Amino acid sequence: MQDAAKAEVLRRLRSVEGHVRGVAKMVEGGDVTYADIVQQTNAIFSAIRRVNAVLLKDFVEERAGEDGASEELVKDLVKAIDRVVK
Repeated sequence: MQDAAKAEVLRRLRSVEGHVRGVAKMVEGGDVTYADIVQQTNAIFSAIRRVNAVLLKDFVEERAGEDGASEELVKDLVKAIDRVVK
């Protein structure tokens, strides 16, 4: 894994970790609606999807470089990842 991708993944995972702790506190507090909890857990799912996007992009860029893929192919694959993850 490239250093920049590793740093980005760790930053995003730490953010998710904090978000999960926040949702747990909401649930423990008891004065929250189901809709609020679902909204927050959906935000966590979205954050995890963004982590996966960073990982997939890094994998494509790393492997494509090793395998001699064209720069155009790499850009197309990264665009496809962005579309799927959103």
